Amino acid sequence: VTTNIEVLSKPPVQYTSEARQLGIQGDVVLRVTFTAAGHVVVQSVLHGLGHGLDEEARRVAQQIRFRPATRNGQPVDSTTTITITFQLA
Repeated sequence: VTTNIEVLSKPPVQYTSEARQLGIQGDVVLRVTFTAAGHVVVQSVLHGLGHGLDEEARRVAQQIRFRPATRNGQPVDSTTTITITFQLA
């Protein structure tokens, strides 16, 4: 029996002043590992936006709270891609 990770919460994104002034919007795609111990390890940025938003996406990803994936009732590491969306109001 296996279960996928369950995201419990993630912080809101913060725009850098440069990105806000330039009106940059879009997605930063990250390759991450959700560890059995409850940590998020950012492996790489697969698609970035620059202007400080890639770093902000990393920060947000590292603060995601989640329930780890399990296999046979035991927590296991799970590597996947996640998308952090930046959208101006």
